[in-house]
Amino acid sequence: MENQYERAGRREGRIEGIREVLLRLLAFRFGPLPDAVRSRVEEISSVARLNRLAEKVVVAGSLEEMGLG
Repeated sequence: MENQYERAGRREGRIEGIREVLLRLLAFRFGPLPDAVRSRVEEISSVARLNRLAEKVVVAGSLEEMGLG
């Protein structure tokens, strides 16, 4: 049976993985990322928000449109 610490660890690992992919997608799409954008993404702790941003990379024309610029 999974305890609360294992669940929290899995959730944190998932968040870190999504953050890493999001940062890679942002850099691929928009070029080198300013430290402020990187910091903003690192502060996001919601899986849903990170996933929405990752999906938005496909259609956004700028970091400003992403809500990160």
